Amino acid sequence: MGGLAVLAAFLLLAPPLYFLAPFAVLMVLAGPRAPREVLALLAAVAGLVVALSGGTTLGPGLLKASAVALALGFGLASLRPRGPVLARAGLALLLAALAIGVWCWMRGIYWPDVERAFTAMLVETYQAVPGLSRDPATQEELKRFVGPILEAAPGIARALPGLLALQALAGMGLAALWQHRIARHPAGPPPVPFRQFRFNDHLIWGAIFTLALWLVPLPPEGRALALNLLVVWAGLYGFRGLAVFAALLAPAPVLLRVLAAGLAVLLNPIALGTCVAIGLADTWFDIRGRFLPPASEGTSR
Repeated sequence: MGGLAVLAAFLLLAPPLYFLAPFAVLMVLAGPRAPREVLALLAAVAGLVVALSGGTTLGPGLLKASAVALALGFGLASLRPRGPVLARAGLALLLAALAIGVWCWMRGIYWPDVERAFTAMLVETYQAVPGLSRDPATQEELKRFVGPILEAAPGIARALPGLLALQALAGMGLAALWQHRIARHPAGPPPVPFRQFRFNDHLIWGAIFTLALWLVPLPPEGRALALNLLVVWAGLYGFRGLAVFAALLAPAPVLLRVLAAGLAVLLNPIALGTCVAIGLADTWFDIRGRFLPPASEGTSR
């Protein structure tokens, strides 16, 4: 249930801002002229206005500020004529984290304040879920569902920056994909198909260094930083492992793929750990290169 609680919290709190803001910036850089380009930009701006409204407390405020910083950073990184989407998104994420860190320091906001704000945001969000239904029986079921999430709220809040960083990377990738589908002159190269998702193998040293950092005595702020970096590394290698599975299962019948997906949901902690392990193994063994024909494999390095 713990894994499902974290997944539910991640999905419900994952702000559309992390897609809408980068997409709007990319569409502006593409110089929209065709009607569908203008309509897409207007729709993104309208969605941004709605998403940016309300929520004036620290938790929602940090989400909004981080989305704006990500969009600006991704736009700056996309001014280069070349560069894979993941590299540009990673650079934007670093710039946004630095900007938010400086902003918090200037405002006298420190990690315990952020952790409490995220915990309050989680509790407020999930306490409102049973009220979505007027049926008493359904309300009781929803209360039982959100109960573990409310209990785990402090722990989830501690790792929430890392979870949101993964959402931000996914949102920027999705924004780049849709920009290439809509814009006539998109900014930057398109993202590779998910089955080909990979990144530089030397980044494994970043994960190893972060794990070593986690194992040494650190002050609370250092422990929080190491924890959230581990969440990001685990997510990246989990995505890579999932891409390996998606590539290997692509020739399989649809029913087998559906059964595999359903089994992964039921066994979510094991499935997540397996994806991370396969992603790490792919760093050294190039699993797709060994088991798939060369024509089906691309590169995103």
